[in-house]
Amino acid sequence: MAKLSFRLLERTPRQVRLTAAGQLLRTEWSRLLRELHAVHRHARQISSGEVGSVRIGHVGAAAYGWLPRLLARFTAHHPLVHLDLLEVSATEAEHPLLTYQVDVGFWREPATNPAFLSEPVLVEPLALVVPQQHWVQAETFTSLAALRGEPFVLPALTGPSDYVQTLRDVFRQYGFEPRGTVTSDFSTTMLHLVAAGLGISVLPLAYASSPLPGLRFLELPHQLTVYLVWRREDNSPVLRHLLAEARALP
Repeated sequence: MAKLSFRLLERTPRQVRLTAAGQLLRTEWSRLLRELHAVHRHARQISSGEVGSVRIGHVGAAAYGWLPRLLARFTAHHPLVHLDLLEVSATEAEHPLLTYQVDVGFWREPATNPAFLSEPVLVEPLALVVPQQHWVQAETFTSLAALRGEPFVLPALTGPSDYVQTLRDVFRQYGFEPRGTVTSDFSTTMLHLVAAGLGISVLPLAYASSPLPGLRFLELPHQLTVYLVWRREDNSPVLRHLLAEARALP
């Protein structure tokens, strides 16, 4: 410690008191100690994942039920962590992770890039989506085969993604290729198009909780898996907490 070249104390016959310089040092040292303790506490919180941020990419259907439940559970346990959500097309899932736009994704297919890790977290049924006044009824509906002549609103079924392959396989089981005049990679857009009478669609049943009026959902005997995907080298403690919450969610 450096030797001070000035007096901190002054003595009188009755007392010892701080000099003006001593009073200044006491005030400033107290302030600096408080700041040092705050910095140390903040660093400890960052190291433990108590504070920080995580950017989450997700397919649209995840926002209707499962993802809100996960985020409610996560924020209850980690209220100081900031969450940033980005909805991503089911057919372009890996790109946001590769370009560091998101830290973790909830996609419809497992990771194919060796730079990623993935695991299934949710299995959900598919549903036939029709306008409210469509002729098909839940009581008499038996098979998609009865709808082979209907116009469908779907993503382009020529892509290589697992999601698209699942849809192709579904229609192949019923012996026809869907006829469509409108395609979209975003499910919310497809819902609006169906409600407007531009066709019918096959989408995850989770969308049945959408507030959009004018739609009916008929559950199909087919399922989709949602995968949790993240970068292999990412050791963020916040990410570890999110993974743990996702695995524990019923």
